[in-house]
Amino acid sequence: MTVSAFISLIVALLLMNPSSKEEATKTKVLELAAASLEQHLDVNVYQYELNPRWIPASLLQVGPENIHSVSISGSIEEYTRFDVIHQTRTGRKSSQIQLHVDADQLVVVAIERISSSEAIEINQFEMQWKPVRLGRDRFISDLTDLEGKSIRRNLLPGQPIRENEISSPILVSPGQEVAMIFSQGSIQLELNCESRQSGSKGEQVQIYCQETRKKYTTIVIGAGEVQWLRTQ
Repeated sequence: MTVSAFISLIVALLLMNPSSKEEATKTKVLELAAASLEQHLDVNVYQYELNPRWIPASLLQVGPENIHSVSISGSIEEYTRFDVIHQTRTGRKSSQIQLHVDADQLVVVAIERISSSEAIEINQFEMQWKPVRLGRDRFISDLTDLEGKSIRRNLLPGQPIRENEISSPILVSPGQEVAMIFSQGSIQLELNCESRQSGSKGEQVQIYCQETRKKYTTIVIGAGEVQWLRTQ
C-alpha cells in the first residue's frame, strides 16, 4: 500500500467513526433510559418504544463507554426528560435529554354498548392493548376497579374507560320519592320527600318536602334514603 493510499484510508476511517460512535452512544443512552422506565412502569401493563426528541450533539460524541447512568427527571409523560451522567476529560457531567415514549397500555374496554348511569357488569368488558399518552390518559387497567360502579357516559365496543368516568351506583334520582332521616339529639323523624338531584352514596342532594313545603340539603345513605344536613 502506498503512502497516499494509506493516508486516504485513515481519512475515510476518521470520517466514518464519528457517525458510528454517535449511533453507539445513542443506543447506549436509549437502553439505559428503557431500564430506568422499567423501574416505574409495570411491563405487564405497559409496552413502549423510545425515540429521541432532543439529545445534545456534544453528548453523542462522548462515546458509549463514557455513559454511566440515565435516570428520569421529573414525571413520566409522552415526552419525558432524562438526566444522563457521563464522563468527560475534566470529570463526570450531567446532561439532559428528552425522549418520546410511544406507549401502549393494557386497559379495560367495553365489548358491548353500555349506557350512562347503567350498573356495570364485569362480563361487559375485557382487557386490550390501547395507545396511551403518558401523563394525560388515565385509563382503568384493572377489572376489579369496576365492581359496584356505574359509568358516567355512553360506551361503544372497544372504548376504554378513564378513571374519572366511573362512579358509585346512583341510589337517588331526580323526581324519586325518598325517605329523609332527621336526627338531632334524642329526636329522630322520617319524612317522605322528593329528590331534585341524582346521587350516589355519600353525595349531597337537594330534596323538597311537600309536607313541610321546604327544601333540604341531604346526604345519600342508601337506596331511596337520605340524611338531613340542613334546611334551606
